[in-house]
Amino acid sequence: MATRVRDWATVDYYALLGIDPGADAETITRAYREQAKQWHPDATADAAATERFHDVAAAYEVLGDRGTRREYDRVRAELRPVVPAGSSDSAPVPRAPAPRRSKPWTRRKAITVMISGVLLTVLGVGAALLTWSMHEHDARQRARFVPVVAARLPASGYVSFVTRSGERIRVPEPRRHGDPSGLGPTTKIRYDPANPEHVIVDDTSTARDITFAIVALKLLVGGPVFVAYGARRLRALTPAR
Repeated sequence: MATRVRDWATVDYYALLGIDPGADAETITRAYREQAKQWHPDATADAAATERFHDVAAAYEVLGDRGTRREYDRVRAELRPVVPAGSSDSAPVPRAPAPRRSKPWTRRKAITVMISGVLLTVLGVGAALLTWSMHEHDARQRARFVPVVAARLPASGYVSFVTRSGERIRVPEPRRHGDPSGLGPTTKIRYDPANPEHVIVDDTSTARDITFAIVALKLLVGGPVFVAYGARRLRALTPAR
């Protein structure tokens, strides 16, 4: 018992688990599981992992039992102040520094991550459908509209062209993205045979479609990852039966 009392007075099991002395039982159990996974000899090639794992197990053996923890706190409160600071008989400080504490995971947080993943997946499906819909719409429109080279009318913002039927049309120039200044005397456009004053730029939407497709792909990949990670955390927080 004397050896145990000396160890209790000099080794901070709370620091080993990375928790506050006032932590509740659930926090202690969660911290132990995370530390055990991190330092288990099968999970890392660190030579000191086995020793660290044993320290963590010893800390949980003391702090995981309500009665033992109460006795540990009492011993440390009574004996720790009288241990000489420079005494050669004092036990060494913990062999490894306490890990950086992070906000503990809760069931609510894990479920929130899962729901966020579902929403991201739904948004990804919506973005993919929107991209395909816009691509099909532009393809149908380009197939129906007639290509023509129109002359730019200086300082007016209008273009002029002749339809297949010989009718001259003067309309505001449709603007291309990336070409706001309208350089050059002519520009390629397409007009609607049923309404020649309805014109569009004669350009493909490949760049736009690729951009939207990349966004959709990121959402479709990220969503399931969030769902899987949240589910994994939720399983770790669920007590084994």
